[in-house]
Amino acid sequence: MKRFILCVLLAFGIVAMVSAWGRERWGGGGPGPQQPPTEQVTVTGNLTIVQGALAVKSGDITYLVPGLLRYANFIDSLKDGAQVKLEGDATSTGQDAKIKVLRVSKLTIGGKDYDLARPRHDAPARTDYPGEPASPMMPWTRMHFNRRW
Repeated sequence: MKRFILCVLLAFGIVAMVSAWGRERWGGGGPGPQQPPTEQVTVTGNLTIVQGALAVKSGDITYLVPGLLRYANFIDSLKDGAQVKLEGDATSTGQDAKIKVLRVSKLTIGGKDYDLARPRHDAPARTDYPGEPASPMMPWTRMHFNRRW
């Protein structure tokens, strides 16, 4: 009888602990975070530095362009004060209606166009396996996997 009561109490305790975790543990609990709406924009102006990032001011709206600074070593004319034309998706920061974040897909500077769009992760899965001919992208695969020891 003592074992039975102990097992029932243990089972009841486990059920209580699991239910205390809540539905969020398994992906329930309501909708996820809302994504702010984006808009496709083309902005022309001079590069400036605002809040530690490159930015372009167009009218009364300032477009922050994070990540553009990483191309400074490859694009010589990408400097503070340079005249640029940017195309991409703008998202409101939510804090200030006059500041938006611009994810650049195309940059025009000094008469040259640069395609900065990131590739999507829609690529098909890898299909070359040991024993099959390797893809031309990885010439070492066939040699490595088909070697007989």
